[in-house]
Amino acid sequence: MTKLKIIFLLTICISFCLLSSCRRVEKKQSQTKETIRVGVFDKNGDSPWCITDALEALHIDPNIKAEVIRASQIMSGELDGFDAIVFPGGSGRGETQSMGELGMEKLVKMVKEQGKAVVGICAGAYIMTETPDYPSLALNGCEAIDIEHDHRGHGLSKFSLTKEGQEIFPELKDRKISFCQYYEGPVLVPAKSGAKFIELATMLSDVHTVEDSPAYMTNKRPFVVAAQVGIGRVASFVGHPECTPGMRWMLPRMVRWTCNKELISYPKNVVRPDFFKNEIIYTKEINDLQTKYQKQLSGTKAEKLEGIEKVIELACWSSKKWIPGLLRDKNAMVRVKASWALIQLERTDAIPDLEAAVMTENDKNIKIQLKKNLKALKAILGTNS
Repeated sequence: MTKLKIIFLLTICISFCLLSSCRRVEKKQSQTKETIRVGVFDKNGDSPWCITDALEALHIDPNIKAEVIRASQIMSGELDGFDAIVFPGGSGRGETQSMGELGMEKLVKMVKEQGKAVVGICAGAYIMTETPDYPSLALNGCEAIDIEHDHRGHGLSKFSLTKEGQEIFPELKDRKISFCQYYEGPVLVPAKSGAKFIELATMLSDVHTVEDSPAYMTNKRPFVVAAQVGIGRVASFVGHPECTPGMRWMLPRMVRWTCNKELISYPKNVVRPDFFKNEIIYTKEINDLQTKYQKQLSGTKAEKLEGIEKVIELACWSSKKWIPGLLRDKNAMVRVKASWALIQLERTDAIPDLEAAVMTENDKNIKIQLKKNLKALKAILGTNS
């Protein structure tokens, strides 16, 4: 048998083993009761929105119990009782610096020898690579290139699933193109070590809006990857599904896969791949429009009502920061519109804000609408959240 045939057969074998548990997505949430304990890494308070986004996306799953963890818990052994660790967006160097060399070594050992699952998002995907001169864990079989142009741009990017990805995310199997937020994530290529990985999704967008950043670096590159490392599984998202309305369920689904757990289905109020229909690259023109509509959120009643719709339509990254405050607007219609927007954005972290708005509302009819929207917002969460 030639060397090429041996490599081919090994690749097929690895792919079959990794995907063997991915054919049971049709079961409903109520049919599984096993708790999956997940820690979302916090490098001592940085990137609070990325941490919140990850936590709230995980709360979609009724059986995932998610909480914030820190590097000290890796060293102390407290994470032995956790099934998975999620490294969110923010600063890859900051995350590895927080873990330190001993913490990084221990985490890799936990994956290889204890079967700990790890999922990285954007910066978290960076640290899972095997990149020269970059403090990384060498877990996902990839190398990050063109780091010198890391600040290349942002946008609602296009991606397509591979056949392997369709096994894990069958809800998207009939779609040639789907959309996900991208915020300067890593450009991935196979690691020089030859470590094996499976490409689950491919990025189709060419993002290079920042001056001097090269074109044709991000498109046709891996967008979601997975690998078997020892007895553990790992996965990496180059983009940010956890903060993309309609796609946030991809994070808990990926956590389930890395934990080798049953892949349950999620309801239609969160599985909404048609929420966005077009690529939106944040060029200067788009950024100017986003700024315009963000400013309208502190304008007249008409400006606020239009601004709420437009920041959602334009996939404005920071809209999540602005909408909850409008629940406390003096105008009743703005308050109702803001409560509607929270449902569209799936901002379950703002449930306390909407509860307070319901409690303090004096207009009977407005109160009824706010209550209705509060119920819909709470319905996004899994029953154990």
